[in-house]
Amino acid sequence: MVAETYSGFIQKYNVMIGVLLCALSTSILILIFPMGLFFLGDIYLVVGGGIGLYFTFKNRKESQSHIKTGIIVGLTGPVLSLILISFFMWIWYSLTWGFDFIIFLQYIFSFFVYYGIFYVLVGVILGYLFGNYYRKREAVKTESPLFKKDFF
Repeated sequence: MVAETYSGFIQKYNVMIGVLLCALSTSILILIFPMGLFFLGDIYLVVGGGIGLYFTFKNRKESQSHIKTGIIVGLTGPVLSLILISFFMWIWYSLTWGFDFIIFLQYIFSFFVYYGIFYVLVGVILGYLFGNYYRKREAVKTESPLFKKDFF
């Protein structure tokens, strides 16, 4: 077991905070202005996922794999975002028409059927791209001066 030094709460729980940032920013942006180019909230999903992944990789621990961390945040962030969007829609429905829990389940089911595969696909692709970028960026920093590419 490797003893790591943590700079605090943020570095210890970076994946969880990144997922929450991704989900909350995407959900709030969709509630403010519900639109999209290809599907509902596609632009907001990329913005929210980028915010969450940036925060996650900025505070990444040394023992965390780049690509695996990116895919985990990219997979769980959009799923939580869909649940939050359907929850907010259900609250709006309950305030307008009255409380009905079956409508909440219907909202969750319809959002996952219509948008679930797109959200998960975009999230995983975005997580892989961020993970690969930060892995290559760190590999350049740790490259030894004795084995530079342009030497040979």
